[in-house]
Amino acid sequence: MSDEPGHLIDAIPDELGLARAQLDAGLPALAEGTVRRRLARLDADGAGGEDESDALRLLLAEALWRQQRPAAARVALEAIRPGSPQRRLPMAILIDAETLAAAGEADRASGAQERLLGAIGADETFALRSGVPGRLSWPLPGELRAEPARPPRPPWSPSRSEVDAAADAPPVDDERVAQARGRLEEARVAYVAGKLIRGDGEMSIAVRLDPGLASDGVSILEPTQHLAPTLPLTSTPKLVDPLVIEARERSAHRVARRSRQRHASRNGTFKVVTAPHAFAYVGKIASASATDPG
Repeated sequence: MSDEPGHLIDAIPDELGLARAQLDAGLPALAEGTVRRRLARLDADGAGGEDESDALRLLLAEALWRQQRPAAARVALEAIRPGSPQRRLPMAILIDAETLAAAGEADRASGAQERLLGAIGADETFALRSGVPGRLSWPLPGELRAEPARPPRPPWSPSRSEVDAAADAPPVDDERVAQARGRLEEARVAYVAGKLIRGDGEMSIAVRLDPGLASDGVSILEPTQHLAPTLPLTSTPKLVDPLVIEARERSAHRVARRSRQRHASRNGTFKVVTAPHAFAYVGKIASASATDPG
């Protein structure tokens, strides 16, 4: 083995970095000793080092404040030159506010608190304080703020998304709803008279004016399903709304289901007849219609 001394690599370049690391590790007492030793050395050497002295005094004030010694922290903070950039750092403003509040100067403390919150916000201030208690009441960060209480909701009520959607929806136009109701009534009269083309046109306009009338339209369309296959293919109006077509399709399925149940004991087949404006099921009873007219 070689007798040459090994090289020592110091990860902390100076006492300033060492004190900062000790504060970050939660050791403010050790950081205080490190800073005081460096300040004493600078005073003994008589070197200029004003910027370094200001930075050391701010670290000393922080170490004293984190040890719950606001009076000593205030003395260390006031030792910093008034025009030094260290005075404008967020930590200096925080210590200023807390030490003023501890000294009973509430107005000046509130002013410093407002300056700090306006500069970095509540979230950064909460992280800067690191849980150190004080006289001032600081706002919580966004992730820790309690959400406003919501009233209890019964299980049969609509979901919150539906309620929010209804709240964001535009106001109901009474005149438009009245027009839609009138068109729906015209469609019902036309269906009763056997005028399916006119009825489909009026129904299309009604559901366009108020889509909420689609459920009422289904009950009006259902009795007209037996007439839908007799319409010629060229007579379908272009005004028929897709909602009317869908309503006719659903109603036709219900009619076909009831027809299958009614003729379950008979021999016959069912097929689908498709028109451009509706779907209808036609029951074709071959032999049963001749033997059993009922």
